[in-house]
Parts: sequence; C-alpha cells; structure tokens
Amino acid sequence: MTNKHTNAHAKRSDGTHIAVQSTQTDVPIIPVAALERLHSFRPDRVDWVFKQGEIESEARRSETRRINTFVFVEHIIGAIGAAIMGIVGVVGGSYIAVRGHDLVGGIIATTTIGALAVNFLYHRRHEQK
Repeated sequence: MTNKHTNAHAKRSDGTHIAVQSTQTDVPIIPVAALERLHSFRPDRVDWVFKQGEIESEARRSETRRINTFVFVEHIIGAIGAAIMGIVGVVGGSYIAVRGHDLVGGIIATTTIGALAVNFLYHRRHEQK
C-alpha cells in the first residue's frame, strides 16, 4: 500500500493565506474518515463511491488476467522459437558437416547451442532480479 500526501501553504505579505492538500493512494478502498465526511454533505454519493470501487476492482482484475495471458503466450512463443532455432541450427550444422565441411558445420551447431544457452541463462538471471 502506497500513500502520498502533499501539503502546500502560502502566505502573502498582506496576510492572506491559502492551503492545498492532496492525497494519492494505490488502494481502491477509501478511508472511513473520507466516507464519513462525504456522507455528512452528500449521503447519496456514498453508494456511488462503493459502486465505482467495485467497477475499478473488476477492471483491475480483468487487466491483470489479460496481462498474465499475454505474458504466458509470449513465453510459449519464445520457447517454441528457441526450439525451432536450436533444431534448425543443429540440423543445418550437421548437414553441412556431412557435406564435407566439418569445421563450419561444427561452428554453426556449437554457436547455435551456445547462443541459446547464453540467452536462457541471461533471461533466467534477469527474471530473478
């Protein structure tokens, strides 16, 4: 839960004074004191505030589900792409080696496997941070 309170006060030389206060929070639940103040001058708006909170909560849950689905699909596509790249690299390197270019075929197959290993290790280390 993150709360950010900002207060600003200004006073002019002629004695006039102004104060501004702002509160931001990432919690969709409104403090009881704020609801009591709202009820004191607009009791009909308290139910509206609760309804908007429910709408906001459902929108957040929906967005979270959508983001998680996209992340899952991205990981699956990445894994399939890595598998295809690995197979093509090893098969291509083997094909070239069988055709009489042993050194080049070995370099291609080894580079492919090495690149996938480095990418996998980098991605895993990056996710843990």
